Amino acid sequence: MDGKYLNLNPRDVEPLHAVRIPSLYTELLGKMKAEGWNGRPLLVIQRENGYQAWTGSHRIAAARELNLQIPCYVLPEKPLLEIGKDSVSGHILNWERSALIRTLFPNDADAIHLMDADTVESEAASEVKSV
Repeated sequence: MDGKYLNLNPRDVEPLHAVRIPSLYTELLGKMKAEGWNGRPLLVIQRENGYQAWTGSHRIAAARELNLQIPCYVLPEKPLLEIGKDSVSGHILNWERSALIRTLFPNDADAIHLMDADTVESEAASEVKSV
């Protein structure tokens, strides 16, 4: 396992993007208000100057609104830097981020699982948005 589990302040984690699907954000906000954080951890890259999320932009927005700590699985940025990438490379497509995780952290089942779960969830949300 290359990563570590940490609970972080959502304001210390830079999301990949702003809220893109308002209905998803509203749903998450309602669930978190009623139940607190009740989902899988975010996949986060630890940078020299903070944290860059590779999953969970809508969850980060809801946690910020409610001032909830967020469970994160944190990976080091160094392997990305060694191949000419960085954590901002997270702005590539989900399947490309998933391929990077599999290449750089092939024995880290937690990292692979979290990235794959988010990829499937994001694709489903995109399909709902486009309907």
